Amino acid sequence: MGRRRVDELQAGMVLAEDVLTPGGRFLMPQGTVLDAGHVKSLLAWDLVDVVVRDPAVPKAPAATPQSQATAGREPPDLTETATAVVRQRLLRCDAGQALIRLLHRLAVDREVERLAVPSPPGAGGEARTEATRAATPEVDLPPLSAEALLRDEPQLVSPPEVYQRISAVLHDPKSTLDDAAEAIRHDPSLAAKLLRLVNSPFYARTMRAVHGRFPAKVDSLSRAVMVVGGRQLSTLALGVSVLPLFQDIPQEWVNMRLFWEHSLACASLAQALAAATGQANPETAFVAGLMHDIGRIILFKQAPRHMAAAMRQAMAEHMPLVAAEQAVLGFSHADLGGLLLAKWQFPTHLEHAVRDHHAPLAEAGETEVIHVADLVANAMAWGGSGSPVCAPLDPAAWDRLGLRTSTVEALVTSLEANLDETMRCFFPDHGGLA
Repeated sequence: MGRRRVDELQAGMVLAEDVLTPGGRFLMPQGTVLDAGHVKSLLAWDLVDVVVRDPAVPKAPAATPQSQATAGREPPDLTETATAVVRQRLLRCDAGQALIRLLHRLAVDREVERLAVPSPPGAGGEARTEATRAATPEVDLPPLSAEALLRDEPQLVSPPEVYQRISAVLHDPKSTLDDAAEAIRHDPSLAAKLLRLVNSPFYARTMRAVHGRFPAKVDSLSRAVMVVGGRQLSTLALGVSVLPLFQDIPQEWVNMRLFWEHSLACASLAQALAAATGQANPETAFVAGLMHDIGRIILFKQAPRHMAAAMRQAMAEHMPLVAAEQAVLGFSHADLGGLLLAKWQFPTHLEHAVRDHHAPLAEAGETEVIHVADLVANAMAWGGSGSPVCAPLDPAAWDRLGLRTSTVEALVTSLEANLDETMRCFFPDHGGLA
């Protein structure tokens, strides 16, 4: 048994230890007999080395009528590996819950496809290995407070000017459609992103479900205001306008492409869930989903040593990162994000949706929608924000939404087919899902 570089691996070698992605997600179980597909997957995840036993190539079993009948199916090793990956991802979830059973099945199917066609090098982890590889936790971390973190970041003291204009429109009961369009028009980049968003297939399909109709093409900001609604479009603009503040995080801490992929997946699914239940405003749900993890970006930037300790604890104890944050810092990214939105005077329901998305209160609305959308996005591994396992589903929150698993399955299938295009609304050079 010994550690071997991934580029030196050969078919027939046997893994002596479980393999994790650079971001801490379970990838392959101990005992896997490597074949060419496994080696290709390990190379694609940009891993450096793994621990293997002596090579052991099992003899191929003799052909039987049963094996011949299943020859056209997915190779068993991929299905077994995918099942192990998803089981680890959902380790802290209750397998008896109907939604978790559904997500397990859908996620295994997606993981088999992912393993069969590996992601490009460098696309496989939310955080780089250096952030979590130290053998012992930090013992001299200074105490931190959420208030101090926000106070010490100049960019977060006040929001961008365009945000302030849009916020003034939202808070003015006398504002008109023209006021909303004018506030957004001052920022051409923001206006272009909003037009790409409202023209995206998944957004348009969701709006048709809500309003019964939606134009095939929205070609101007004035048209967008008329179709979507001034207040609704302003709410969307409110969230999108602050995204540039959260782009300059060092890659050794978090893969920002995967972070925003997760956030946009959560936002798009939250919008669709809000439309399906009628218990939340779809645009508000989209913005809450887009911003639900912004507190984690602040933590990675302002408290990297604390986050490294939290990530090590989450990986070592197979726990959700939100729980490790609470243990290390005394507060979580959700608390910090909610505090920022309160400081910036975001609408109260948006603040609550971000702050409470891991612990929804006893009232159906945006918070429950974000809670479920976040779980689904993590279970399906649509991007990622650093947590090695999914936070559990709150059964009361699920019950309050009154959703059927068949509805969630249909929305997941639809979003899966359109998520790349939604990503390109915000990141035109996006190359596809990881």
